[in-house]
Amino acid sequence: MNLILRYFKEAVRRFPRQFLASMALILVITAMDTFVPWGLRQYIDQVSRRDDYAVLALGIGFFACYLLVKVFIKIAWYLSLDRFGGAYIEELSLSAERSMAEASYADVERLDPAVVRNILYTDIFNVFRVIGHAAPSMLGALAVVLAALGISFFCEPRMTVLILLAAAFGLLLSWLSRKVLSRTAGRTNAKMKVHDAWCTQFVEMLPLIQTGGLLDYYQGKTSANLRDFIDTAIREDWHTIFWTELLSGYHTLFSIALSALLAIPAAGNSVANLMFFTMVSSLIMDQSRLLESHFQQVMKMHVSFAHVEVLRTLPKRQTGDGTGPFSSVTFRDAALTYPGGAAALKHINCTMERGDCIRLSGPNGSGKSSFIKLLTGLYPPDAGEVLLDGIPLPCYRQEALERQILSISQDERLLNETFQDYLSLISGHPLEDEQARALLRQAGLPEDGRTIRDNGGSLSVGQRKKLLLLKLRLRLEEAPVVILDELTAGLDAETAGQVFALIRETAAAGDKLLLVIDHTCGDELPFTREFHFENGELHISEPQERNVTP
Repeated sequence: MNLILRYFKEAVRRFPRQFLASMALILVITAMDTFVPWGLRQYIDQVSRRDDYAVLALGIGFFACYLLVKVFIKIAWYLSLDRFGGAYIEELSLSAERSMAEASYADVERLDPAVVRNILYTDIFNVFRVIGHAAPSMLGALAVVLAALGISFFCEPRMTVLILLAAAFGLLLSWLSRKVLSRTAGRTNAKMKVHDAWCTQFVEMLPLIQTGGLLDYYQGKTSANLRDFIDTAIREDWHTIFWTELLSGYHTLFSIALSALLAIPAAGNSVANLMFFTMVSSLIMDQSRLLESHFQQVMKMHVSFAHVEVLRTLPKRQTGDGTGPFSSVTFRDAALTYPGGAAALKHINCTMERGDCIRLSGPNGSGKSSFIKLLTGLYPPDAGEVLLDGIPLPCYRQEALERQILSISQDERLLNETFQDYLSLISGHPLEDEQARALLRQAGLPEDGRTIRDNGGSLSVGQRKKLLLLKLRLRLEEAPVVILDELTAGLDAETAGQVFALIRETAAAGDKLLLVIDHTCGDELPFTREFHFENGELHISEPQERNVTP
């Protein structure tokens, strides 16, 4: 509960104007709700004394207009709650996304992608239901109950005490019924899930059923599952009807008792009193049940708040304020082990400097990608450290690393934008129309304004690689460290030649650290060293050992 209260206070603190607007409307609705029984009492008194149809018609017209105005005020209240809750969950979503982007990818990965997606979607919207509706509605229901009790106490204290006790007992019954119904509903849902899993298995096993004579076995299981489900549903329906009718009967019984009591001369013996206290008691009981219902909803949603809190409090991977630029990268006894215990890298020691053009080689799963993940800061080493100009990598600001380390992979997913917008966003510099068309023309890509879909899945391999090549050209100047992972795979010979020419030109300038994974380049690139990975271990070869032609 403390976590929910903290989030609610945060929402009020961040968006006080929207919250105060909703609270002001709650007060108006509370006043209007409590006015109805008081106004009805005055109206009945007037009608009974004057015995005038004009007074009767005028009062009915007044109450009709009054209730219509209340409808629109209540609509305005719900809209204000949407704005208040919507503003908060927008900030909450952005906060969770920012936290994930600034965290180590290893920490995010441990949560499981399916769990993270569920938090960002389902749990965030559950927070919205609580902060935007349930919590303010609880305040509104409580305000109506207190106001109704106040006006009732002013008119007749003893009757107010009776109504309060009756409402408290009804609230207790409602709370008990919800506990029982929630427990029985959970059992029925569990049986439904069992049968759902069995139906899935039946479909998956259909070829074996058709050829292996297993139909009787599967139908026996189906019958058993369905009988189990029906038996559980019968028990649930019994409890549901019992508690629902018990609550309904209690409210009817209290109304009868209240009416009989008000018919006694000592209790007032007037139609006005009967109407007044009947409406007050009904209003208090309805709002009490609403208060209890919202409270139950809030408590059920606590787990969603806990999940969101996990995302928002992920530790940052970059904790310093270093900005660079840096000239050297050193791995000092760095090691990395993935969840599950597989050692990806073992005691990596090496130093790379600007002017190096290094080939990364090794079979799949040997450690090349893990090496890059440590260098880019996606993963922290389990042991040892990665240093940039002798300073630990986490001491640099994340923006500095993003700007100075350019990593392009053949598996990189693209943005679902037009070619021009993609290039503008990925380079960090807006491109004019003519500039974008010239780049696309130079790369042999269409200039018709087409849109990337499915994060690049709608494009051919060649088109994707050409867009990545343009990203390389646009980002190359500002990045002192450039990592290229199979950028030429799947390209035609002419385009691959352009990539090789760009790498040779960049290497010749001597102001970049180039790391290249490429199985097609042969001796076309002027590598200064080769980093060969095997079972997580690094073996370094000098150029003379490889007979590389510069």
